[in-house]
Amino acid sequence: MNKKRIIRVREKESGHKKSYVVYWMQQSQRVHYNHALEHAIQLANHHDLPLLVYFGLTANYPEANQRHYQFMLEGLREVKDILVKFHISFVLRLESPEEGIKPYLEDAEALIMDQGYLKLQRQWRQSVIEYVKIHHLDIHIDIVDTDLIVPVHIASDKAEYGAYTLRPKIKRLYLEFRDFNRISSIKNQTKLKLEGDDDLSDLALTIKKLNLNQSVSLSIFYHGGYVEASKMVFTFIQDKANHYLESNDPSNDYTSKLSMYLHFGQISALEILDRMFLELEYGNIDGKAFDAFIEQLLVRRELAFNFVYYNQGYDHFDEMTEPWAYFTMKEHENDFREYLYSLEQLENSKTHDHYFNAAMDEMAYTGYMHNYMRMYWAKKIIEWTPNYQSAYDYIIYLNNKYFIDGRDPNSYAGVAWCFGKHDRAWTERSVFGKLRYMNDKGLERKFNIQKYVDDVSEKKKLATAK
Repeated sequence: MNKKRIIRVREKESGHKKSYVVYWMQQSQRVHYNHALEHAIQLANHHDLPLLVYFGLTANYPEANQRHYQFMLEGLREVKDILVKFHISFVLRLESPEEGIKPYLEDAEALIMDQGYLKLQRQWRQSVIEYVKIHHLDIHIDIVDTDLIVPVHIASDKAEYGAYTLRPKIKRLYLEFRDFNRISSIKNQTKLKLEGDDDLSDLALTIKKLNLNQSVSLSIFYHGGYVEASKMVFTFIQDKANHYLESNDPSNDYTSKLSMYLHFGQISALEILDRMFLELEYGNIDGKAFDAFIEQLLVRRELAFNFVYYNQGYDHFDEMTEPWAYFTMKEHENDFREYLYSLEQLENSKTHDHYFNAAMDEMAYTGYMHNYMRMYWAKKIIEWTPNYQSAYDYIIYLNNKYFIDGRDPNSYAGVAWCFGKHDRAWTERSVFGKLRYMNDKGLERKFNIQKYVDDVSEKKKLATAK
């Protein structure tokens, strides 16, 4: 493992050996290709100690509902089962992660944390670091960036203006970070007698305990966990990868649908990259299709993480985009809008545009929306809302409520892109000013868009029949 992935927070001061090493698993909810877990195993082996993997499950994660929790818990159940087979103890606490971990710190030789990127995730980790300092706990602490191919702090030390400024940095570094072989065996296989709050054997009961928001139905189309994610990768490579240059077409099914698994850290972007490289070397994937996919997985995805990591205002309308974009929006704030819709009308697919309605239905009933339609959907909300601030608020609200991969760096960067971030100024027009414009005629000209509408209609029928 490349040691540049590790951020050393503090060293242990005394030579007195404690009872175990703790890996606080939060962002990276997997065993395979998990550098943070591997680092924790290596430390535990060095000290001849058992390893405890801790997960804190808060019922109050902002904007999350039962759809998100079900998907996450399916993955965590799988993680626990694998860890048990590897003779690694796993404990889950039903409380906010930064609070639930505190009872396990006193006897810990070391604490390993996976990297968090959003503000709340980083606040959790900083809170624990401050707790250790205040209570003078003698414990080694490292943070390991394992969800990105090139760690966010290594790729750049500042917010990048766009893909064209980050791309050369990433391309220069990424081969250095193809740095994973396999998870090591734990030497000290002592089973720790630490009781958690839930054994994940009955997910319906767990969700009931959490008393979650049930306004959004569970998805019958997508299920969480590494096994499901790995199947998705296999299907993509076998059936879709060579068509990736056509994946912008919503009437085709050539996207990977891996974003939801990447969101919960149920599969590593590095593993996907390695599997794609292997198929390229075997001659099973076309070079141009490979390059197009890697551009999204490596450059565009890591640009989104750079955006949230170095922009504290990534989730605020008045801080998330560029000066030129705010200037053009101000100039066109009072432009006439032919259609105006309320949030309720948008959410219930009650607009005149049946392409928008289909996209909203795909999102609401499946938890996913085709990538091209995400852009179209957001652009229409900008066009049909009285002001840009309200449009932004509506988009973020719906995005985070319905998408399984909502509340993600890619989500915040993607929404900001619709308002000019990581984009350029276009020909000026009403309402949009110099923001990029999209319309239904473009969909009809480029794609068999009616097929997309029909496909979504069938999915809606399946979802509502359950």
